[in-house]
Amino acid sequence: MIPNILHFVFGMAPDFGGKPFSLVHYLSVMSAVELNKPTTVIIHYQYEPQGEYWEKAKPFLTLNKIIAPDSFMGRPFYHVAHKADVVRLQALKETGGIYLDLDTISVKPLTELFNHSFVIGQELKPAYTPKNWRQRLKHRLGIIRVKEGATGLCNAVLLSEKNSEFVNLWLKEYKTFRSTGRDKYWNEHSVLVPERLATIHPDKITQLSPYAFHYPLYDKAGLKSMFEEQTEFPEAYLHHLWESFSWEYLSKLTIEMIMTENTTYNLIARKYL
Repeated sequence: MIPNILHFVFGMAPDFGGKPFSLVHYLSVMSAVELNKPTTVIIHYQYEPQGEYWEKAKPFLTLNKIIAPDSFMGRPFYHVAHKADVVRLQALKETGGIYLDLDTISVKPLTELFNHSFVIGQELKPAYTPKNWRQRLKHRLGIIRVKEGATGLCNAVLLSEKNSEFVNLWLKEYKTFRSTGRDKYWNEHSVLVPERLATIHPDKITQLSPYAFHYPLYDKAGLKSMFEEQTEFPEAYLHHLWESFSWEYLSKLTIEMIMTENTTYNLIARKYL
């Protein structure tokens, strides 16, 4: 049984990756708290955020100051994202619960999923878009072949019972970690490894469709449907906002915009202001 404990991870670097705790992060916390009614909301951080929205969120949070790991199972980490990947798994191993990235906005409760041992959502690959005439030609001639469908299983949203078998299997896989940053192994242990483990241990995991957590996508059409248009996504428990791709939208959000402009995101978010 998955306990109703919420986990967030933030502040693994002193500059917060250029994305300080802001309105969108506050709304991530508030939407998840309001819908799931958790017993505890834990934020794991090394560097404490500052600012108006952090102060508004703090009363709802249990602060867990940590030292972000520089390595795990003898393998070094060169990017804060990979440190955060391990922190979330260790937190779920210790207490179980719901882990959410802070670039999410919740739509409906996750509590109906609590009878599973471990839950994760699939991540879709955006449609291939050639960047120049050479790529367009190669794509048309079939020289560039694009694999359609799922990229893997995304770790931005995880639900787990305490000390679950799947989390333990996942953590053990870090003995082969090899990414040095944003390289070809960037998402190996966050997306591809859980997919591989799921094929070997299907009885230890529940996979949800991409539309449960990770849709719309981070391509131009997906971002437009979330931040410029009004679109219905009936299968969504929440929306992963793909902060690395959508910061141009997220960094400009204001309360006035949310309250007056009718977009998919704003219509969800305004309930929690």
